[in-house]
Amino acid sequence: MVRKSKRLNVVQSRAQYANGDFANSEQSRSSRELLETHELEDNEDHLTERDDNLDNMTGDGKAVDKRGAHSLPAVWNMPDGARIVVKCNNLGQPIGDEGGVLGKFLGTIARLGGYCPLDKKDWRNVKKDGGADTILQCVQTKFLYPAKCDKWILKTIGRDWRKFKAGLKKEFFNAKKKRKALYKLCPEYVDNDQWRELVNYWKSKEGRAVSEKNKISRASVKTSHTASTKSYARWAEDLRQDDPEKKQPHRAKVYLATHRKKDEERNKHVADLADLEKLIHNEPELAQSDHGKVAWKGDALHTILGEEKTGQVHGMGLLPVPNQVYGRLPRYLKNINMTTTNGSSHAGESDVMEEIAKLKRRIEEQDQRIEEQDQIIEGFRNQDEANFRQGNDESQPEVPQNRRKRVHASGPEQVRLVSRPKDTIKVHLLLQSMVDLRKYA
Repeated sequence: MVRKSKRLNVVQSRAQYANGDFANSEQSRSSRELLETHELEDNEDHLTERDDNLDNMTGDGKAVDKRGAHSLPAVWNMPDGARIVVKCNNLGQPIGDEGGVLGKFLGTIARLGGYCPLDKKDWRNVKKDGGADTILQCVQTKFLYPAKCDKWILKTIGRDWRKFKAGLKKEFFNAKKKRKALYKLCPEYVDNDQWRELVNYWKSKEGRAVSEKNKISRASVKTSHTASTKSYARWAEDLRQDDPEKKQPHRAKVYLATHRKKDEERNKHVADLADLEKLIHNEPELAQSDHGKVAWKGDALHTILGEEKTGQVHGMGLLPVPNQVYGRLPRYLKNINMTTTNGSSHAGESDVMEEIAKLKRRIEEQDQRIEEQDQIIEGFRNQDEANFRQGNDESQPEVPQNRRKRVHASGPEQVRLVSRPKDTIKVHLLLQSMVDLRKYA
């Protein structure tokens, strides 16, 4: 099969990150001075794949058409200083053909034991002790991207690292075999010491428990992603470019595009896809992005798939979290039934804005009361200072002008005036009431 060539934007740069839209920046235009734009063709010679015989064979010896692992020699062997320019969307997810190459490159890093050791039980342990910085520095030698893309890069490598370990277990591990026999099955592209630790973990009680938990979780997946290595963000960007008005597509439409199968008859038997298409047909407002929002609680995809896992958002890919997509709802608005005037649950602007206006008026009234109390308190303080100065003038005798220093002890009346004047009690009560008001403001 001949793969279509892709021309990628490659520049010469020593900058750590791309600032804004690098393609339109002043640096990119001055190609003769700092940056010289090149073209890298993405074809069969450059993007090779490792073909694992055991992974691509069925039980009866018949070969299956299964994608291998990219090695990307063209990217690894680029000249020193040459970097592929990657653009990101507003969520920090890479888009375009350059973003696709970046995703494949991250997969190669996930399989390198020097950057991502297999003997670590948790991805968070891989990132510790400078591991995350080392990985990012490696990526930055080949790609120029905005700083907000760092989180997506680490999340993607962590996902690919877990997938790589799962693939190794599926291909080489057999729970019935002894450890010594499994040690000898170490692949040539895996460090031997890391493989032994990985086998020991799979054979341990903890490893077996985690495996059973993951099997249950995997069995609960209803529909599978059918868009190959192309991410949700890249699909959404392509759909936006195809739209005459260049509007960002709703996540429900992106979900349909990435989960449809080539066989239309099979799509009819997938419950989620059929229900989602029917809901969008009957209530199109639940999958519109006219107001700039592509996801919200109660939209078409949320209605069909239900609540997401903690920290995840349906149909948005890696990185976006619920608070970032849906917005953070204040505690005093959680019990409010939010709906729009047309009966849909698109954003709930009417009730929310009315409630916010009431709260603002209440806060303004409380601020006015606090300001009046501040003025009263300031008057009491000035009066106390005047009384204090007057008491000192009356109680202390005039000091003779000589070199001898004299110390005057405070009399009983002066002590009473300084420690507990009558007006101080009133000031204390007013201060306490002001603190209480601000606490409930």
